[in-house]
Amino acid sequence: MSANLLNSDKEKYFVQPGFIFVSKEPYLLSTVLGSCISVCLWDPTLKFGGMNHYLHHKPFKKEANARFGSVSIPYMINLMINLGSNKHNLKAHVVGGAQNSNMGSYLVGKQNIEIAEKILKKNFIEIVTFDTGGAMGRKVVFDSETGEIVVYKVNNLREYDWYDDKSFNN
Repeated sequence: MSANLLNSDKEKYFVQPGFIFVSKEPYLLSTVLGSCISVCLWDPTLKFGGMNHYLHHKPFKKEANARFGSVSIPYMINLMINLGSNKHNLKAHVVGGAQNSNMGSYLVGKQNIEIAEKILKKNFIEIVTFDTGGAMGRKVVFDSETGEIVVYKVNNLREYDWYDDKSFNN
């Protein structure tokens, strides 16, 4: 499955930290995570989806934007609904939330995981993949048309993992 997914002719898009990407057009979406979380939403009826990449579970002050899970996840759900999805048809993949000793806190990943679970449960969205925690970084590739996901786990993220590598260009 993963070889076919990565060799797809679909448009590719790299989701930067603090961003959301949702489209009715088929895309291969990717991102790279440490303590951050990516929630991939998929509508199996309408065959489209999206991905977010948030850094913290909630805003520090009045900074309400997609860098925060408590803002990003509900906003992405609304984007899917605005494009025709029924919220109760949505499926979710939740990936990331590693412990990051470089940040001086092991709580960031844990809090990021908890907010994803809380919001998805509150909205009755089934989590079909839950690949979170631990100490390894992850590179995620998500097919927004089929709902397939590939998660690569690595001890050390390489420079080209962030934006560009030979197998996955924007």
